Amino acid sequence: MDEIGRQQQLWDQWAPHYNDEHHGRDPGPAADFLASLVGTGGRALELAVGTGRIALPLADRGIPVTGVDVSPAMLDELHRHRGDRAVTTHTGDMADLDTGGERYELVYVAFSSFYFLMTQPRQATCLQQVARSLAPGGNFVIEATIPRAPGLLAGRQQLAIRDLADTHLSLSAITHDPVAQTISFQEIRFDQTGIRLLPVAMRYVHLSELDLLATAAGLDLTHRYADWHRAPLTASSTQHISVYTCAGGTP
Repeated sequence: MDEIGRQQQLWDQWAPHYNDEHHGRDPGPAADFLASLVGTGGRALELAVGTGRIALPLADRGIPVTGVDVSPAMLDELHRHRGDRAVTTHTGDMADLDTGGERYELVYVAFSSFYFLMTQPRQATCLQQVARSLAPGGNFVIEATIPRAPGLLAGRQQLAIRDLADTHLSLSAITHDPVAQTISFQEIRFDQTGIRLLPVAMRYVHLSELDLLATAAGLDLTHRYADWHRAPLTASSTQHISVYTCAGGTP
């Protein structure tokens, strides 16, 4: 099975459970941040839109959103909750992005979803496609985890307890390849109904590498924050919000 087929299979498996697994994450700050970057009449394109965790509240703020995702099942979940919001979707791979010549004032990818492109060449190709999809003066925003030695990258294998109660046990089993910069993990849940496995595979990118890939694609870093509230990035930050524009202000 090729990479695209594998990612589709993984996220189709996640689709019925994704919103429940992330119900504690408030998408409001992300939607407010992203809406502030789009002028009147502007449109947004979300890569790896998933179930619409951010796209739907962004549309509630008056920003029409086009979403791309490799998983038809995730998009089905999005449309179950879409209502009359201005969100349209396409099934596709974000490294092979085809907007039909459409340009967007904002392109974004959140929740470390950029890491689901499992090789550096595919990540580079995605950034090149992003640059072609931005309208003049538009912004590209990426939210992602910062790889840190004391955390996920401390060892090649880890087992972590996520939740423990009288009725269930949730674990994360993780393997790390520091040469390929890849992480594979299973979210495992034991309860009275049985065992549930939710797999994830990703290739993380260090900030310096990301900036080099972006520069090669014609994107300039303009801002970088620690969270959607624009807190300064520090050595202890666990994630970053990076904002890029096309070099010279034009795509």
